[in-house]
Amino acid sequence: MRASLSVSKRERKSSMFTFSFFLKLFLLSFIPTLCFLFFEFRGDISSLFYAFTGKYRIVYNTFSYSFDGDFNQVVLKEEIERKLGSVVFNGKKRFELSSGDTDLVISSRKKDGFVEIYSSDYIPVGHFYSLVRNVSLSDVGRRVLVLDDLVLSSLMANGFTSVEKVGSNEELISLLEKDSEAIGFVKFGDLDRRLKVLSFDGSYYLDGDSGAFSVGLYVLGRDDYAVSVLRGFLSGSDSNVFEREALVKLNMGGVVAMARRLMSKMLAVGSTTYPADVIGPFLADADLTHVSNEVSFSTGCVNQAGLRFCSKDTFIDALIKSGVDIVELTGNHNNDYGSGNNTFSINLYKEKGIDYFGGGLDSRDASKILYKEVKGIKLAFVGYNYYDSLYRNSLVLAGDDHAGANSFSDEKLESDVREAKSNADVVIVTFQFQECYCYPDGDVVYPICYKPLANPNQKEVFRRAVDLGADIVVGTQAHQPQTYELYGNGVIFYGLGNLFFDQDNWIGTRQGLILSSYFYDGKLLQSRLSATYMGSDLQPRLATEKEADLLFNLLKEARD
Repeated sequence: MRASLSVSKRERKSSMFTFSFFLKLFLLSFIPTLCFLFFEFRGDISSLFYAFTGKYRIVYNTFSYSFDGDFNQVVLKEEIERKLGSVVFNGKKRFELSSGDTDLVISSRKKDGFVEIYSSDYIPVGHFYSLVRNVSLSDVGRRVLVLDDLVLSSLMANGFTSVEKVGSNEELISLLEKDSEAIGFVKFGDLDRRLKVLSFDGSYYLDGDSGAFSVGLYVLGRDDYAVSVLRGFLSGSDSNVFEREALVKLNMGGVVAMARRLMSKMLAVGSTTYPADVIGPFLADADLTHVSNEVSFSTGCVNQAGLRFCSKDTFIDALIKSGVDIVELTGNHNNDYGSGNNTFSINLYKEKGIDYFGGGLDSRDASKILYKEVKGIKLAFVGYNYYDSLYRNSLVLAGDDHAGANSFSDEKLESDVREAKSNADVVIVTFQFQECYCYPDGDVVYPICYKPLANPNQKEVFRRAVDLGADIVVGTQAHQPQTYELYGNGVIFYGLGNLFFDQDNWIGTRQGLILSSYFYDGKLLQSRLSATYMGSDLQPRLATEKEADLLFNLLKEARD
């Protein structure tokens, strides 16, 4: 009996020793493991809880923050404090403004050790009709309209004294229309065809990476997780993200007629690209480049004065140097030396990979709508010779068996625009209209030719195209520029003037316009007009500031 009791005691003692040993072993291994997990999860109790239970228990930390010493943008600072002060979960603040040694230090400037947590470009704009073209940070006295506190505070910190916050994009556009000298700063997503993007310190935002007023916030943090949380609450979801590679640019030029004195000049200097040597790279800087060539090429072209035109076939080099992708054939001189040379020219365009519209090998070909798809955006080009369509049996127009320009009728316009609208994102309609011949004696400004013609009623015809659904309407007949306007849901440019021609007799015919249209997300985003000028050398170039000011003021007066 004693022997049995003695054995039982020994077994109990042995069991207690075993339990005590494994308990000590567990505690010795658990504590280091717990410490490892605590640091591995950066003190995140919810993750630690999940590691042991398989269930989430959300515990929010409060991060202290402060502003660095040179953060002098009071309005911006108040906005950040308001925004972060409102971030509360389960009754606990996520961020707390503090002093001294804080988890996060916020700065409005990029400094060593600081990382960017917010950045946005604010693009300078005026109204579509504004004569302002360029602004800079030195324009501190100008009236400025903005839509949010971030840019308001940043502009005030840069010395601007008249910055106003408005409640909506529509209000901003309305105020800019009333005050032609005022400007706005907007995000990309706020751009509108009724706004005019301005150059900023000489750079144009839609043509490069600069050209905007950038606002940024930066933070120095001891904890990467805290930095990521701060970035999320300050940046939010920005619908204004601009994917530059998705932007489509179309350049459109005016009248091309490499004949008469321009041909003589090209032959004299021995250059088939002469008229494009200066302006060509500017024209080519686009996804698509268009010109209206009114003169057919011919291998046997003999130069002469008068109103019958032809061009040497080698002169197509000037179009190639200008990056021309699309030639409009609505002009009234392409059949001057017979439709055979017109046919030859169209086949030459095809050989060079240049598309055409507004004219063709016969009436059926001439009436085709040209569709061009670039970066997922589909553009439709529709062109007519309006003026010659008023005359019966005009030799200018294409027929069943000969090349020529596309004829016009109201029914044809309606049908074409409807078809183009159903197949494309953007519809562009061009007209070869009646030209203005009211040039005065002597080289003086004559305002009437900057206006739309009254008879036939150019304004009525062009506006009709917009009423039917056209997004852009362009007059390619004008030998001097004509005014432009917003109308309905479209924009109208009544005439672009000369591009390559010999009319240096009058200042109006030496002036010209290049229309740059920018498309994004399937719609017209922006229209930009660049003034050109041609001297006695017959070589067009971008206009000087003084020359451009004169032209745009004349176009404004013509619209008013």
